[in-house]
Amino acid sequence: MIPGRLLWGDLHNHNEIGYAQGSLERSYDIAESHLDFYAFTPHGQNTDGSNLTHYPVVDDRWSEVQEAAKSRNRPGEFTSFLAYEWHSTPWGHVHVVYGDDDMPLEKTTTLTELLTIMRSRDAILIPHHTAYRGGVDWELRDAQLSPLVEIFSEHGSSERDIGLHAMLGHSGGPGDHRFTVQAGLEAGHRVGFTAGTDNHDGYPGGYGLGLTGVFADSNCREDILRALRQRRTVAVTGDRIEIQYFCGTAPLGSVVEPGHGDLTYTVRGWDFIKTVELLRDGVPVAVRVPDYQSEIPEVGRYRLRLEYGWGPMKGYQVYDWRGQIEIDAGVIEHVAPCFVSDPFDEARRKRIDGWSPAQVSWQSHTSRGGWLTTRNGTPYCSTNDAICLEITGTPETVLRLHLDNKTVTSLVATQPDWTHTPRPGALDVEVTLGDLLAGRRGFSMEGSPNSVVFHRAVPEALYSIHGAHTPRPTDAACYYLRVTQENGQMAWASPIWIDAG
Repeated sequence: MIPGRLLWGDLHNHNEIGYAQGSLERSYDIAESHLDFYAFTPHGQNTDGSNLTHYPVVDDRWSEVQEAAKSRNRPGEFTSFLAYEWHSTPWGHVHVVYGDDDMPLEKTTTLTELLTIMRSRDAILIPHHTAYRGGVDWELRDAQLSPLVEIFSEHGSSERDIGLHAMLGHSGGPGDHRFTVQAGLEAGHRVGFTAGTDNHDGYPGGYGLGLTGVFADSNCREDILRALRQRRTVAVTGDRIEIQYFCGTAPLGSVVEPGHGDLTYTVRGWDFIKTVELLRDGVPVAVRVPDYQSEIPEVGRYRLRLEYGWGPMKGYQVYDWRGQIEIDAGVIEHVAPCFVSDPFDEARRKRIDGWSPAQVSWQSHTSRGGWLTTRNGTPYCSTNDAICLEITGTPETVLRLHLDNKTVTSLVATQPDWTHTPRPGALDVEVTLGDLLAGRRGFSMEGSPNSVVFHRAVPEALYSIHGAHTPRPTDAACYYLRVTQENGQMAWASPIWIDAG
């Protein structure tokens, strides 16, 4: 096991302090409800190399941003970082994450100036959405200041120029291979991976937009920053896919000599794992798939997903949901929220209200109205919310679901919607784990035009994979892991470098 705890957080997120929406208080409320750490990153400036563009709202409220990062920080419980985003046309964008309070909003016309200032600060600079044309200047990367690169966000994936999650989710245009993460690794840059939402409606950790996992000794700034600098990171698109990855005893992010040992890994997903790829210098050299011939044990661990929010094709209603699942003859081991950032609402909060081994309850809100979307056009997210459960049980384990929903705000705009008048909906159903092992089960709400689905339950043998690979004796290479689930959610483990000296 990698030393420390796997903590989940968002190091790249925006709100109304900048050119986005949502209050600072709302952003922190959401972050504290489901994340371990958070860095609010207001847009600090933009430079073309000679001229600066300022954002007055950020200048005027910087002291408020500083105070929030300081007052919301609770070592051991929730870690907040003071941060901001530095834009440029010639050198790409970076977000600056400070380790200290009361630090200034530095404004520089060149990346070289920014690097000079930050070398004397307790800070890291993370390049993001690098795969755009001119998205990063790899030659100017400072290895001490930028040990990480953001491989995924609402913009899409900067890993490479093929594969899932192309750079289609924003206004930056198509990507260019020369600026991808693979190009940087090929050029010899030793960078670990992060993922951040870059969401512009103040919803940190919005499902499907990017999240960073960090193996840290404790949940405090010092330990998280140390782990970030050591590249002990996992980047995920949405599902909190857990990865343990070593060369011998050296964990992900390490540089080792040849002969240090085999490359080994354990992956635990939240859906059926499609592939786990071990890449050597950007090329898959070992690909593992689940063993579908494994027998289901009498008592075992399973992961399953409850998803809801389908409604009228042009439904502009916002639905409030409250849900509860109770379990008989089984134990709820873990709960993971999968709440999307839409629809934007300043007052509502999506959250898991609480859970125990016997039950879980939550609240959220959904809408299928396209104009309510705030994800800047990224095509990879559903408008539905979901929660995931890990349970220990047998095929006879019973899950009792109770859901209520209602339309508090009706934004009926077209004739097809006129038949869907605002009224309360409810659903009470029982399913067994055996039912869900056979396949997913869909239900319609009574009284409202919404649908719900229990997805197919995933046995542990199909969401968990162990693997090993023996490097060549004189190997000098960069190895990293890429995980893909059947539902399209992905994860990347920071590389391990074998250095022949």
